[in-house]
Amino acid sequence: MPTGLVTLYPGVDGYVRRDAQSSWADAHDAVTGEGVNTSYAQSAYSIRTSFTTPGRGGGHYISRVFLSFNTSRIFNKPSKGQLSINGFSTTAIPVVYCVKATSDIESGLSTSEFDAIEGWDHDADNSSTGTIYAPATSSWVTGSNNFPLKEVALNDIAGQDRLNICLLSSRDILNTGGNFPLSHSTAYSGVRFVESPLSLRPNIKLTTQDDAVFFGANF
Repeated sequence: MPTGLVTLYPGVDGYVRRDAQSSWADAHDAVTGEGVNTSYAQSAYSIRTSFTTPGRGGGHYISRVFLSFNTSRIFNKPSKGQLSINGFSTTAIPVVYCVKATSDIESGLSTSEFDAIEGWDHDADNSSTGTIYAPATSSWVTGSNNFPLKEVALNDIAGQDRLNICLLSSRDILNTGGNFPLSHSTAYSGVRFVESPLSLRPNIKLTTQDDAVFFGANF
């Protein structure tokens, strides 16, 4: 059967952050964030786990990216898919995880979505408790960062109206940020959220059977 390429762009995108906490646990284990950014064209601090030395603004920082894609018109399971994020300004975060977020983000981001990650255990290593949607990146680069979607993500695309994603650093998901040496004081990865050009916007590209797409349209 003929195949087609469908490109999806997020209806919700941005990041939720927690800033300048006195301990790693106060940052990592929190239920709510202290700020949310949804209108930035780009931000250097979108994915962050860092520690700055004591003083004004010092402490532990965490930022997590959230994306929600409308998949309601994908009727059958795609044969493959890839999430692409345009990155920049990376410092000391070599690994980024792509995991399933909860439905809480679908109506928009707020500080209450800081922990909107499926299966999230606030004070634990979550690398095996949540749903991993794609292999972790081996590095974060200026330019295109690609996450080949796993079977579980492809199943969710066909079986749900939304695909909800969180991108977070390895130290965040592994809960190891409390061991920061000072050399990691600027650990962050930037993400572009621009509306135009589309080539810089977060997107998912799916390979589908033609009858898997409503009226054969890209959306």
